Amino acid sequence: MNSRETVWLEPPHGQGEPEEVEATPAVLVPRLVAGWAQCPPPPKKDKQEVNPRVDS
Repeated sequence: MNSRETVWLEPPHGQGEPEEVEATPAVLVPRLVAGWAQCPPPPKKDKQEVNPRVDS
């Protein structure tokens, strides 16, 4: 289990992808001043796609 606290931030003006960053003042304050905003985590993508195979 990861004991490090993180938050998701989205870049200003929707330019780019959200990033997960460490939830410390040293990391958060510069980004928030630059216009980043907290957002929900993006939906998780399934790494394995299920394709049923039917043999005749």
